[in-house]
Amino acid sequence: MRLVSFVHPATGAAGVGSVEGDHIVDLTAEFGSMPDLIAAGPGAAGKTGPVLPAAGTELLAPIPRPAKNVFCVGLNFRSHVEQNAMALGQPIEIPDVPLFFTKPPTAVVGPGAQIRLDGRLTNKLDWEVELAVVIGRGGTWIREEDAADHIFGYTLLNDVSARDLQWRTSQFFYGKGQDTYCPLGPAIVTADEMPPLAEVELELYVNGVVKQRESAGNMLFPPTAAISELSKGITLEPGDVISLGTPGGCGYQMVPAQFLVPGDVVECRATGIGSLANAVVAVSAGVW
Repeated sequence: MRLVSFVHPATGAAGVGSVEGDHIVDLTAEFGSMPDLIAAGPGAAGKTGPVLPAAGTELLAPIPRPAKNVFCVGLNFRSHVEQNAMALGQPIEIPDVPLFFTKPPTAVVGPGAQIRLDGRLTNKLDWEVELAVVIGRGGTWIREEDAADHIFGYTLLNDVSARDLQWRTSQFFYGKGQDTYCPLGPAIVTADEMPPLAEVELELYVNGVVKQRESAGNMLFPPTAAISELSKGITLEPGDVISLGTPGGCGYQMVPAQFLVPGDVVECRATGIGSLANAVVAVSAGVW
């Protein structure tokens, strides 16, 4: 099942539905929101409702306002680890356990929304295509062999990063948590309809030029391992989002380095999910 949050064309209100061919089945009256649908379980999405045309309907982030921070796994592809070390002049160290950080709910935006580049804060705005897993059944101390049963589905996430802010301290949060730095979407594809990770190709394009391309099967810590490790002492709940890291090919890893500028269009793609595109816009100086 392919599930979306959208703006109802007649009322302007947010809705939730399932995509069936060239139309959206509006499930808002039954569930109210994506978190409600997720809590009801994947089978609930089979219900019927009014039909809307998919073409021309504005999509929101599948979970427009997550209940808590989006969890992220850093350095989860060998190619990213190696290129990161080369770019920063550091030794290559493959992590033994997942590296976690978070993005606040205020960073989340949907397909077509603008990524804001504030020149007062950064001139090194970068991209990162990532596959993200959405938790369906909550729990804590989840065994890795049981973790697949806790996955509701998958979506795409662009881990937008202001590298100068990220690197000025040892913490990633501020440089990766700015408003609009977490494009999410375009849909949640339920786990039963996703191809195996080895068949999921992640790609990122800037202005139509490919910058990143790698199989999601190359993750150092697959979704089940990330879920198991994160749930040790932290309760995961329905609707939680865990982004699973990016492959090599980030702007700061290029020679010479490349960063986003106003007018750029960043497009993330993943097999089975589709495309998430967002334009970069300059933020004019305002009143603090």
